[in-house]
Amino acid sequence: MGNPIINFIVNNLISIHSGPAYSKAFSALKLAAVPAVGLSISERFTGWYVESFVFIWMLGFALVADLIVGIWKHLLNETFSPKKMLWGFGQKLGLIILVYFLTEAFIQIISDADLDSVYFKVATKLMIFIYPAGNALVNVGIITKGKFPPLGFLKKFEKFNNTLDVNVFKQKEDENKNTNNNPSE
Repeated sequence: MGNPIINFIVNNLISIHSGPAYSKAFSALKLAAVPAVGLSISERFTGWYVESFVFIWMLGFALVADLIVGIWKHLLNETFSPKKMLWGFGQKLGLIILVYFLTEAFIQIISDADLDSVYFKVATKLMIFIYPAGNALVNVGIITKGKFPPLGFLKKFEKFNNTLDVNVFKQKEDENKNTNNNPSE
């Protein structure tokens, strides 16, 4: 029996060494093609990971922060349940992975059609990130009894969730004026 990978390699090497010409050619092709497919897949995955590296880490941190703050909130409210925590976290993680995969597919399709996908890419990444991060911020607001973060900040997330308009995060003209918090002289 043995290892199927070793058997594959050994059988094809024997065929290359002592088989007829067509068998040698086919075995050489198999030995070259199998690693090439694996390298091609790993190269695509590595390229995607390098391109999305920062976002993936931020998303992972947001998930962990959401979990920690959620546990904290439920401990304070005396409603903590390990079973519900595991189910909720697993559900949130699964949905984020699913939606991230689907939106990446949409972005790939849009970019293949030579359409401008920057807005869609930003909107979908914000949407995915806001799911755990927004929930964590709302829970922080519950823990601090509304003192932090400011309600206006949370309303921007709510408005984005309703409209998918990334412009809600832009600073308005009056916010640019007198940002040093000193009265005008």
